[in-house]
Amino acid sequence: MTNKIFLTFLLVFLCLVGASKASPQEILVVQNHKIKPYADAFSGFKSQVNSKSKGVEYVFRTSNGAVEYLSGSKPDLILAIGMDALQKVKIFSAVPIVYLMVLNPAAIVPDERNITGVSMTISPDKQLAAIRRVLPSVRRIGLLYDPKKSGSFVKRAQNVAKLLKIDLLAKEISHSKVVPAALNSLKGAIDAYWMIPDTTVVTPDTIELMMLYSLDSKIPVCTFSTKYLEIGALMSLDINAKEMGRQAGGLALKILSGKKVADISSVEADTADLVINEAVARKLKVTIEDDLRGIAKFVR
Repeated sequence: MTNKIFLTFLLVFLCLVGASKASPQEILVVQNHKIKPYADAFSGFKSQVNSKSKGVEYVFRTSNGAVEYLSGSKPDLILAIGMDALQKVKIFSAVPIVYLMVLNPAAIVPDERNITGVSMTISPDKQLAAIRRVLPSVRRIGLLYDPKKSGSFVKRAQNVAKLLKIDLLAKEISHSKVVPAALNSLKGAIDAYWMIPDTTVVTPDTIELMMLYSLDSKIPVCTFSTKYLEIGALMSLDINAKEMGRQAGGLALKILSGKKVADISSVEADTADLVINEAVARKLKVTIEDDLRGIAKFVR
């Protein structure tokens, strides 16, 4: 009897010692640029993960450093912040990967089973709803897009536009050189221009053309980043990096708890900040309704 009691206590002791010495789960954070949006995204990620899991350690590397690190180590998860980070680590198929701050992830990782994350894209229904909120009288919206990069997004946008009774005039282009002609073809046919984050359409040269088009045609430009408000766009629906980080943290927690990455779908950013340029609104004679004062940010 005494021996049985002793063995029971010994097993309990060994279990406790083993638990105390259990290795914490390791997340390799891959990031090349020290910029505020990335820092905000990681802050949101960490706050979400740490709120549910206390046994997590973070290792930080640049893309090149990550490749070297992964040649001799296998973390429980990789957090890739930014497109360049994701490009570099996507080859490591044996480690679950969650991405953040990537504009068009489908072009980089179309169907990898070990990768999921949060796209910087805001759903077309949220974007069109915001445009309708700021410009309630708008019925005809134009946009340019490269079907190879934004085809699926525009198709969804067209379906949403029909429900909102908006005539969405979407012009396909294959090269930034045709943007001037495509913009001219929209003259007189639209009430607003919707600039989506398509890298074929949006280049340093074409941005200036779009803003000149807006001024000449008195057509408001609705965009995806506040930086374009500074050069003439009327409104933007910006991603909230910290909230995106929290979303990615939620995906990471599922993986760390044992769920297969293949069963965790990638998602779009679910929180966005509406920002309006009041000076442009005055120039274009756009009336800002009082109810927007409580929900939007304003620049002048």
